[in-house]
Amino acid sequence: MAITIQTIETKEFKTKAHGYDPEEVDMFLDEIADEFEDMQREIQTLRNAARQQVSAPAPAPVIIEPTETVQKLLANAQRVSDETIADARKQAEMTLAEARVKAEGLVAEAKMEATRLHDSLDSLRSAANDYRTRFKNLVDDQMHVLNAETELFK
Repeated sequence: MAITIQTIETKEFKTKAHGYDPEEVDMFLDEIADEFEDMQREIQTLRNAARQQVSAPAPAPVIIEPTETVQKLLANAQRVSDETIADARKQAEMTLAEARVKAEGLVAEAKMEATRLHDSLDSLRSAANDYRTRFKNLVDDQMHVLNAETELFK
């Protein structure tokens, strides 16, 4: 599939929990599209200049063939394009790796927090059961005292 500026600008990515920041991805794709557009303009400008150079009468003997110049210009433009795309891919891979590391850290933190909250809940349940048992014993003891006093006053 040929990558065009329109492909880059309209590319949509699925989002998942703890996925990439859509705004950051969009900004990066916009930068790539802008760079791609600049390179295409430069290639077109070089092609136009080469055409003009080929069609213009040479004032002096030409040492280098015009087709050779055009080929060199196009090769240079292609090299710049390839380097830019390679740099963009490297940047994307680095961003992706950083995001994965960050996501793994967030998942680990969330798991630790869940464990801590579960332990805290267990502790609260245990304390509530202890309190309930002590309160019930207190009520039972008071009932025995009240029942004992009642029999004394009969």
